[in-house]
Amino acid sequence: MLGRSPLLRGIEMKLAPILILVLLSAHPAAGDDRPLFGPGIKPPWEGTPVVFDHDQAEQLWRTLAYGYFGERPIVEGDGGIRLEAPSRAEDDAMVPVSISTVLKEPVKRIYLVVDVNPIPMGGVFTVSENRSIETISTRVRVNGFTYVRAVAETVSGKLYMDKRMVKSRGAACAAPPITDPEQAKANLGKMRFKQTSARGGDELDAILLHINHPNATGLQKDQVSLLYIPEHYVKEILVTFDDELILKAETSYTISENPTFRFNFLPQEEGELKAQMTDTKGNVFSMTSQIKPTTR
Repeated sequence: MLGRSPLLRGIEMKLAPILILVLLSAHPAAGDDRPLFGPGIKPPWEGTPVVFDHDQAEQLWRTLAYGYFGERPIVEGDGGIRLEAPSRAEDDAMVPVSISTVLKEPVKRIYLVVDVNPIPMGGVFTVSENRSIETISTRVRVNGFTYVRAVAETVSGKLYMDKRMVKSRGAACAAPPITDPEQAKANLGKMRFKQTSARGGDELDAILLHINHPNATGLQKDQVSLLYIPEHYVKEILVTFDDELILKAETSYTISENPTFRFNFLPQEEGELKAQMTDTKGNVFSMTSQIKPTTR
């Protein structure tokens, strides 16, 4: 078992009143010792949404932000980064989110955070230095009434943020898996690429990556045995084009079951697109696909 992370210990000390309610029954996250991805928990609120008032929500974010970014200033609301998410989740366990950036300075990293989730940091996306990636879309679990946040970090280290309040029933991380366990086991690690549109236009200027993986949270129960399903989720994804790194995604189980990632990418030449995925059990899977610029 891994020890509690310094980040979580700091959060507990600074936000004890809220964390008594939110982080009760904490347990270490198996197979994951990354500082930005604190340990998972078995929440006391199963079936009941986490609801904070404005002051509590802001205090929680200040504590999370300090743990993630220290005392670095975060610019909010200037339009340099935009997060799209529904105000109310149709499915708590699969909430679509889309991030776009229009900053003058190149972006090197994008952080996706769901404040009240057991692991708030859903993903850290490191983008190509040579090929501009301005849009990233995925699906997340949302464990209550909470802000979902996207933070862009530029090459000079400046931080820009956008946020959306999303309301859910509050049991996303404990919701039973959608996929049949035997089918999930048989298809574990299978991936596929699809060329698509980044913004719904005619040009095939984006890549959709679909990954078959349960992304088990450790908080879900087997519907037959009623025992907890062991934690097992996608930890890292590397996407390369002719061996050039295009996108690196470090993720947690805040990302939904059978993860999908869409990002804008339109090369000027034909080449080999490769995805390599590593999960928390140390399994490594990869696939390749030949792509070329095209229009519908």
